[in-house]
Amino acid sequence: MDNADQVTQTVDVLVRMLLQDGPQNGDSMDLDHDSAGQQLSSPEEAKIKAAREYCLRILGSRLAPSLVADDIHISDLIKKKLIREDPSSAKAIRFSHLYTKLSSCSVLTKKWSILYFLLAISDQSSAAALEGRSNQQPLSFLGLHNLETGAGRTRERTHTEQSDATMATHSRHGSLQMPLSQQSRKATAGNAPLLPGDQHQQNNTNNTNIYEADESVLLRDLMFVFQGIDGKMIKFGAESGTCTIDPSFNISHSTRGLVNRLTELGWLYKKVNQYVQTTLKEGSAGLVEQSFCSALQHELVDYFRLIAVLESHIAKEADTTGSKGLTLKRLLVWTQDSLQRLRLMSVLVECCQDLQGGALVAMVHDYTQHGDPLIQQFIHHMLERISAPFYVMLQRWIYEGELEDPRTEFFIALNPEVEEVDMWQSKYFIREEMLPAFIGMPLAKKILSIGKSLNFLRHKCDDSDWILQNHGVGKSLKYGDIAELEGSIDAAYVGTSQRLLHLLSTKFKLIDHLTAIKRYILLGQGDFIQHLMESLGTNLSQPANTLFRHNLTGTLETAIRSSNAQYDDPDILRRLDVRLLEISPGDSGWDVFSLDYHVDSPVNTILTPVAMHQYLKMFNFLWRLKRVEYALSSAWRRQTTSARAIRPILELVPELHHCRIVCGEMIHFVYQLQYYILFEVLECSWDELLKAIEDNNTTTDLDSLIEAHSKYLRDVTSKGLLAASHDANMMPKLLELLATILDYKIAQDNLYNYALAEIERRERLAQTADRRTRHGQWGLTDQDETLDRIPDEQFEELVPGLLRTLNEYSMQFKKELSQLLITLSADGDSDLRFLSFRLDFNEFYLGSLKGAMGGGPNSSSSIATSTTTSRKSTMR
Repeated sequence: MDNADQVTQTVDVLVRMLLQDGPQNGDSMDLDHDSAGQQLSSPEEAKIKAAREYCLRILGSRLAPSLVADDIHISDLIKKKLIREDPSSAKAIRFSHLYTKLSSCSVLTKKWSILYFLLAISDQSSAAALEGRSNQQPLSFLGLHNLETGAGRTRERTHTEQSDATMATHSRHGSLQMPLSQQSRKATAGNAPLLPGDQHQQNNTNNTNIYEADESVLLRDLMFVFQGIDGKMIKFGAESGTCTIDPSFNISHSTRGLVNRLTELGWLYKKVNQYVQTTLKEGSAGLVEQSFCSALQHELVDYFRLIAVLESHIAKEADTTGSKGLTLKRLLVWTQDSLQRLRLMSVLVECCQDLQGGALVAMVHDYTQHGDPLIQQFIHHMLERISAPFYVMLQRWIYEGELEDPRTEFFIALNPEVEEVDMWQSKYFIREEMLPAFIGMPLAKKILSIGKSLNFLRHKCDDSDWILQNHGVGKSLKYGDIAELEGSIDAAYVGTSQRLLHLLSTKFKLIDHLTAIKRYILLGQGDFIQHLMESLGTNLSQPANTLFRHNLTGTLETAIRSSNAQYDDPDILRRLDVRLLEISPGDSGWDVFSLDYHVDSPVNTILTPVAMHQYLKMFNFLWRLKRVEYALSSAWRRQTTSARAIRPILELVPELHHCRIVCGEMIHFVYQLQYYILFEVLECSWDELLKAIEDNNTTTDLDSLIEAHSKYLRDVTSKGLLAASHDANMMPKLLELLATILDYKIAQDNLYNYALAEIERRERLAQTADRRTRHGQWGLTDQDETLDRIPDEQFEELVPGLLRTLNEYSMQFKKELSQLLITLSADGDSDLRFLSFRLDFNEFYLGSLKGAMGGGPNSSSSIATSTTTSRKSTMR
């Protein structure tokens, strides 16, 4: 008895035990039945025969359970099934006892298979489930070729072996279509029940044009699909690009699902490869985009290696008959890593479709935040290749100052229309859309400053040798450790900035230029300004159109030689010059005169034309204030020197005393304003500027130096009442106030001129009287009654007009000063509020503002009345 007969006999015994609730006499069982299916003696025997044939078909099928061979798990499933059938758990306890004996048996090695078989047939053990099953179902189709007895079994085995040899031959020759044999069609035409796989084959027999697809043929077709090429059974759609299977081939649902999952690999490859080929073919891609394509091609090379390995396995299996090394399931497992990589590459291709340069690097870098470490590693490996051109451009910029960016991919761009004068401020700028995420804006500003500093050193400071010898020798940058990148950038930033600031302060004397501007333009050199004011006073009082620049330049040189300015650096003095502003009708020399200070490269990067214009505005205001001070000083000197001489004019004594009081108020105002601007504004701001320049933590590069100087200018102009941030009426009010002081000084000069003329007239009249007396005549006649008083016609017409003008300007000064004080006291700057307190510490002007505004129209008549009353009392 061979193995097949033993299997048949054992299955027969097992079926009889299950269907008859216990074994019958095993010796009396006739297991050698006719395979042709003769008529049995009873219906019970027919059921047993049907169950036995069904079990043999299961054992002879090629279907394998997709389960893990776990004895404990399958025993638990059986226990749960027995508990559901019998709530008393008697059968489950009995099974546990039997399973313990089975586990201890060392003869049986495939215990899990036995349990799985029992569990599988338990669902079909009822008589109702076996009613429709036939005994005539052939077993050769299911692969159990040697379970029949006698000659029939031998003939069936011989026919099956010949069929298998024929199928293997077709497979080796690459046949893609395998028609179902006539014998199989006849076998499936019967009424025997089929397994799920058998049912699918039976349905396909109704169409004689449908062919069965062998797995080896599908594998070879998939190799073409993996490379983006249409196979004979699997083809790419013309429009959608998805893969479809030829419906003329018979493929099971499970196999079709595996094929569909595997064809995703080819679809992804075709998508990635199409992007690479299109991008490189156009020729307009930048360096970073080309590097991205190169990284994709590098990954595709590894993908091609996998395809080569798979094809070698398929070729070996084709040469080896009956080999089952590579299957669709194994192919699916082997391609999972490549599938994940291609999915990632497909996502990157979609996201980076219209990006280039730093924007492309930034987009790819965003995927490094993925939680999967394998994906992080893959993206990191891709970025090393993608960002290589970006880091080359970065390296050239921070170590050489060269912007090599033909496709505008770098986050630093150049404006070619900007002139060299504005190289530092406007020529280079940051394009935020090209800034990668791993380079923050503070770090990007440092990178921009490094490159600008190198270009500044090369083109403005003529220091190319230092760049070649000491900067970036043997250094390279690449994607990886961000902290290391920041350290390299910080080192280059510190070295370049310190070198540039050192050259500006030593070779180009930046501090000396700033000091010269403070001393000469902001009137810090007192003796020089005094000499210049005295030398130019007469010339500047003339009309502006009568002035000549060469004459003023000579006067400037005279003032320099007459003051301590002569000991300054000749290069500094050479830059000091006279400038005449645009002349308007009616302007005097005071209105158009200005000093100028010339600067050249590279100092003009800090002292820009805009900054020099601010200095010019400050000079004009301080020069006007100095002119008022000079005028008031002149008026005070005249009052002092003429007081004794004009004392005999008793009619003008009260008015002259009032002039001295008003002149003292004006001097107080001008001196307090000058002190505030020259000391509290200029000196304090200058001290802050020097501290900022000397502090390495504050002034780290040229930008910070420019910012410190800009802050100095803002403080000077803001606190110096020149900024637009204050009340718009503040500066006009102040200028009107200064003009009123000058007008009052002119009116006072007219009064003093008249008084001195009156004294001279009286002296001449006294001399005439003495001469007459010496000749024996009357010294005084009727015409000489005005020896000790002002003539009536002058006293009634000329004097009241002079006094009225003085009083008007005096009241106007107090009114305008009161309004200015109100504006200053309401300003947000505490220094300006304190200036208001210094100017009116006892609230004299603010308290008398209402009276000053109301008493103006009648003041002239009151002065004239007081003068007339004074004269009448004198005559009496």
